[in-house]
Amino acid sequence: MRAHILPGIAAAGCLKEARSKHGVAGEIFAINDCLDVGPLATDEDRLAWWKEIEDDSDDDLLRDMYSFHDQWGSVLGQVLARAEEVVIWTSDSGNDQIHLRLAAHKLESFGGRVSAVHVPTTEDGYTGVSRFWPKTLAECERHSVAMSSVDLQSLARDYRDRWANSDGVRLNTDQGLELRDYSVFDEELLDNCPPEFVSPYKVIGYTLSQLDQRNWISYMFLQWRLRLLIGASRVETTGSRWPVGDCDIRVRRAHF
Repeated sequence: MRAHILPGIAAAGCLKEARSKHGVAGEIFAINDCLDVGPLATDEDRLAWWKEIEDDSDDDLLRDMYSFHDQWGSVLGQVLARAEEVVIWTSDSGNDQIHLRLAAHKLESFGGRVSAVHVPTTEDGYTGVSRFWPKTLAECERHSVAMSSVDLQSLARDYRDRWANSDGVRLNTDQGLELRDYSVFDEELLDNCPPEFVSPYKVIGYTLSQLDQRNWISYMFLQWRLRLLIGASRVETTGSRWPVGDCDIRVRRAHF
């Protein structure tokens, strides 16, 4: 069996379409999580952290979305038992680069062939496996590259040494992967808050549109950061129930 490990259900869905229509062979597994933000040490740590951000979400839904350790446990059992080759799909996004290193770490005990498919950045600068049509992914799959044991061990070691116990925002920059504080995008949010009241969703949308497309941060993450800025009195609101949608926001005016 050839097993494909993809970063997220959207990417896996695109590759399944490529399998059904464009000749991609093998079983497809999704590791569904946002590996570019939050603690990585345990699923319990991640669930507690995401619960604070998505405090109105059902616990079972959060576990389905943010439990990559459990997901890997299930996938690895099937891979070790039946696969002759594992293909790790990745791109230049911060999330996918962590996915690559995590996969290398999880597959160190795998005795078969490990290959990688690096999906290129789009012409307009977007990254991510799910950014491409299934036909294009099928062409990328034909150019998968076998990973040497040295390369696999190097990536696995980088995950263990730098990322396994990290907590913060993981960005892919021109200098490589970097760990930043959760407040890394706060100034962009403040810059996009005008002096007059506007919808908070417009502020978040403007901020998302200005981010480096290698680092497509979760909308919910930016909503959480904006909620903290409101709590710190750096942003004013017309109501008290944001982000339900019944109020607008503006940058807090200085008082002289």
